[in-house]
Amino acid sequence: MLRSLIVAFFVYFALVSYKENPSTTYISQYKEIAISEMHRTGIPASIKMAQALLESGAGQSSLAREANNHFGIKCGGSWNGGTYYLHDDDYNSKGQLIKSCFREFSSSFESFIAHSDFLVTQNRYAFLFNYDHQDYKAWAKGLKKAGYATDKAYPKKLINIIEKYQLYFLDDAGVEDFSPDLAMQDSEIATRKNKTHFEYPSYSPGDATETTIAQNKRSERKRMRSDSNKTYHIVGLGETLSEIAMIYSLEENALRLRNRIPKDAEPLKGERIHLRKKISLIKRPKFTRTPEFDGLAAQEDFIF
Repeated sequence: MLRSLIVAFFVYFALVSYKENPSTTYISQYKEIAISEMHRTGIPASIKMAQALLESGAGQSSLAREANNHFGIKCGGSWNGGTYYLHDDDYNSKGQLIKSCFREFSSSFESFIAHSDFLVTQNRYAFLFNYDHQDYKAWAKGLKKAGYATDKAYPKKLINIIEKYQLYFLDDAGVEDFSPDLAMQDSEIATRKNKTHFEYPSYSPGDATETTIAQNKRSERKRMRSDSNKTYHIVGLGETLSEIAMIYSLEENALRLRNRIPKDAEPLKGERIHLRKKISLIKRPKFTRTPEFDGLAAQEDFIF
């Protein structure tokens, strides 16, 4: 009897300890935005979560709690939003440590988005997007190589966090894993940043037959051909870049290059595909990797 009580106590203690672990709670709270940003920009969700855990102390740092800044993003010359000051690594002309200016965000989600925007708009990080999105070790080492952190152990710290909490599973997550509440918040943030909303086709296939869907596609192609000045295309249900290229008599590789979509991926329904000009990485359409793709693509197969 006593032995059973002791075992039960330790099991209960282990469960309570796990439930109250700040890191696991933090992961549950922010994994969706990490996945969302992975599909938007190509930054592995595992890497983003590991960086956030490390740099915010699992959300316990004063910068994260009081300024919603989970990545230690400093103000910079162009920032005109809220600010938060604390001692970090800035010194005055006399060599005295002074308070550094950090960005203050209205929500934690904006911090995650700003972190993505920072990586995709800085040329020194461009080579990272040639790595497979599931190769978290290459990304961790690449961030250090690009000068993201001065700590020599930074890659090892990220890798240890990813493997301890099995964050690499997040890199396989699709858009179906998003929560409705988060999607709504993400949409509101995008509106405030004047980003383009998704545009979906007016018809809904429902239980339509393959013949009906094929007829819809043929009608859509005829309509598209009549508009030679069209600059973008909204992806329909099950539509591939190869099919879109055929509609406008374009080369598939040219479309991939202009929209920065890898060869082993296809755009998601409702995404905007630019037909005439190459877009910036930050505006790249969301996409999903095709499971039937034979092996890992070579570095030149990724177009970013």
